[in-house]
Amino acid sequence: MQLRSKSLTGVVQSLSFVDNMLRQQGFRRGGEEHAPLYDVVIFDSATSISYYLRIPTSVSLTCEGTGEKTVKIGRPYLETKLLAHKSVKDLIIPEAVQRAAEHKLAEIADYLASAASATHERLT
Repeated sequence: MQLRSKSLTGVVQSLSFVDNMLRQQGFRRGGEEHAPLYDVVIFDSATSISYYLRIPTSVSLTCEGTGEKTVKIGRPYLETKLLAHKSVKDLIIPEAVQRAAEHKLAEIADYLASAASATHERLT
């Protein structure tokens, strides 16, 4: 399930900052070096089902001055952590899980916006 996050999707920031910040928020990094995918498990105690909140990224460019890679945040999505005895089509992601994911994304967007404004202030 794709999630709307206008304040997060499309943000470009240094790979090291994004990686560090998302790991501090409980995400783990997967995927290849050139396209990191970050995910965190959200457990719904009411149904005893786990979900992945996933944030895809793509390496957008390397800063010439520092040589550091930057990443562009893709559109986050939620998916069910598959269970062998359940069909994916039978599982509807509960509204409470969706809200929890949206709150987590808003928090991440705030961190990224703060970092971007701090960088802008240093440059001006």
